Amino acid sequence: MADMSFSKSTNASHARGAETGPLPQIDHRETAENYSGELFRVGIYRVVVCRDGIQWLFQRQRPQFPAGGAAWDTLGYCVSKSGLTRLVRAHVGCDIPELDGLPEHFPRRSRDE
Repeated sequence: MADMSFSKSTNASHARGAETGPLPQIDHRETAENYSGELFRVGIYRVVVCRDGIQWLFQRQRPQFPAGGAAWDTLGYCVSKSGLTRLVRAHVGCDIPELDGLPEHFPRRSRDE
């Protein structure tokens, strides 16, 4: 089973209430803690949409350091749900239910978009 000691809440929402401080600024860097393309987190792992909007990225969180905060390393890129599921199983050791909500293939945009 995966060590999930560095993880935050599995809640993908980054919103905070008035009592917990200001809302963090959304970041467009794929390795950032508050990357705008994040779909969900499970422990120290997360699935995000790449910045070009063409595939899913499976990432693992680095330990948080005082100076730089947490960052994320990409473990793989997938356009199919089956490929993403295999990648998750290889790293996490089990299936995660959040994958059930994804389509079979990454949605392709038309050239006009």
